[in-house]
Amino acid sequence: MNRTVIHIPSFQGAYKTGLIFSMIEGLKGGESFKLICDQAPEELELLLGEAKISQLYWQVAQVDGKRWEMVIIKGAEEESCCGMCGGESKSKRKI
Repeated sequence: MNRTVIHIPSFQGAYKTGLIFSMIEGLKGGESFKLICDQAPEELELLLGEAKISQLYWQVAQVDGKRWEMVIIKGAEEESCCGMCGGESKSKRKI
């Protein structure tokens, strides 16, 4: 299985959260991606919990004293969005 890996320290601070949530939004059900972080992703875990995205799971592990890895997994395919971008669920949109 191929997994996308994102090295978070490569991005400017103001763009990190938006990047991560857009990746989650576009992720197919049953797929995952890995984040490489230079600090514990506690703030991101709080944001993910507050977003209440159904079928979203994550695993965090400290690789060494300086680096953390976080795998974000999206469960079954759904027709909804997390709302972080200001969008609405597809099922609520009038098309």
